[in-house]
Amino acid sequence: MQCLNSCVEQAQEMMWCVGPGGRMSVAKLLLSSFLLHSLSEASNQPPRFLNYFFQSYLLIYENTPVGSSVTQLQAVDPDGEPLIYGVVGEEATRYFAVEQNTGVVWLRQPLDRETKSEMQVEFSVSDSQGVVKDTVNIQIGDVNDNAPTFFNQPYTVHIPENTPVGTSIFMVNATDPDQGTGGSVLFSFQPPSAFFAIDGARGIVTVTRTLDYEITAAYQLTVNATDQDKRRPLSRLANLAITITDVQDMDPIFTNLPYSNIVEGVPMGYEVRKIRAIDQDLGRPRGIGYTIISGNTNSVFALDYISGSLTVAGDLDRENPLYSAGFTLTVKATELNEDRTPSEATVKTTFTILLIDKNDNAPKFNASEYRVLIPELAQVGFALPLYIQVQDKDECG
Repeated sequence: MQCLNSCVEQAQEMMWCVGPGGRMSVAKLLLSSFLLHSLSEASNQPPRFLNYFFQSYLLIYENTPVGSSVTQLQAVDPDGEPLIYGVVGEEATRYFAVEQNTGVVWLRQPLDRETKSEMQVEFSVSDSQGVVKDTVNIQIGDVNDNAPTFFNQPYTVHIPENTPVGTSIFMVNATDPDQGTGGSVLFSFQPPSAFFAIDGARGIVTVTRTLDYEITAAYQLTVNATDQDKRRPLSRLANLAITITDVQDMDPIFTNLPYSNIVEGVPMGYEVRKIRAIDQDLGRPRGIGYTIISGNTNSVFALDYISGSLTVAGDLDRENPLYSAGFTLTVKATELNEDRTPSEATVKTTFTILLIDKNDNAPKFNASEYRVLIPELAQVGFALPLYIQVQDKDECG
């Protein structure tokens, strides 16, 4: 009304300016036209949106298919004029299109909540007189569309074989960008391991049984990370390689426990046999030192400390009462440290060496000469008072 009064006042000023005379009718005509135009402008009201989400927010889930209708704009124009709808802004037009006559809003490209969780989109509605714009806060709703992701791969760990049961040896790290249960990750071994366990919530790997490098030197485990979505849980796998390193925890062992036979009279330096022992710690096996502990009568044998070669070091005569029954030798094998000093890891063994006789002795009479008196009347078959004995020390003789 105030606007209308202003228009009348302006018209009256125009009439005064025109003055009396024939020009009065022209002034009245101009006044009427001006009043009608001003009244029309004063009575036109802009359209307004009716949708609730202009005052709150609009939720659209990230898995909404491209081309889907996500909402419909609704507006009212008090003057009843036809309305045209639109969307404003470069980003908004990348994601949304609006059917100008119906206000239906279409999705133009995929949404990803993990990339962009919300956006401010400006929509417009216009009548013949002008354009009205309003902004909607669009929240991108989460769906469980991401499997857990492992970090810092590959997973490898080296542990000694004497690692105590219950020791934590590694922590697996995986996260899921989804919200709620879809972003909560639980870990497990697939299949389960007899020697290792993994904490489902924290991913900490622990030893559950005693390890032995000599039995198993490495383990290849598969870690499964699964989110906790009830309808469609997603999972991902990763490899965990556990290498067991050797520890010197085993004594050596002889590989050839010998019974040896040698012929008497072999020359000095003759090799009876090689004695061999090995370190059962196979990761970094140590060298072996060999010594004779007992049974080496008169030191007739020599044993090389490093090579284990057992050789003759004295005169072997089977007819010697000390040697006739053979030899029972006790030998010790000792693991050597890096500086060749003996370690505490040792093993002993006992074996027999028999001397084989050879015919190296002539028969021997029990006297160098024999004398006997025979009566002249002795008959045939008379037993002479004479005892002759011959002895040969050799078994084979």
